[in-house]
Amino acid sequence: MIEWLVFLISVAPFIELRGAIPLAIAAGYDPVSVFTICVALNLLIIPIAFVILDFILPPVRRRVKFVDHIFQWFVKRARKHQRLSLVGLAAFVGIPLPVTGAYTGALIAYTAGIDRKRAALAIAAGVVMAGMLMVLATLGIIWIWRISP
Repeated sequence: MIEWLVFLISVAPFIELRGAIPLAIAAGYDPVSVFTICVALNLLIIPIAFVILDFILPPVRRRVKFVDHIFQWFVKRARKHQRLSLVGLAAFVGIPLPVTGAYTGALIAYTAGIDRKRAALAIAAGVVMAGMLMVLATLGIIWIWRISP
């Protein structure tokens, strides 16, 4: 049962491996296996997120002018800062906080018009960073919990 919960949390938008890794490690699973599985699931999200954006965003933009207005505003701002976009994208996705995962990274890349292959590599690097940080943070918290009186 816990395996399905970890799977669902790992692919859930805005939670992703940031929620799945602590849950799985706290449930007693091997941290290396947890890291490998959660990162792999998050890497699968990248192309899926781009496909979802391709199918959902254009019709929504056509039908809801407010969404189109916001989208155009983001595009204008994102294109100004495209030089640092790949490093920034990897760093953004790599910060292990809610709403900074692969889905949001794909949305940022889509909005900024970043080449998908390059964006996917930056997002993947961020996912690996976030996974490592989450494993280390979770193990550190568990270790502190065990030694505290």
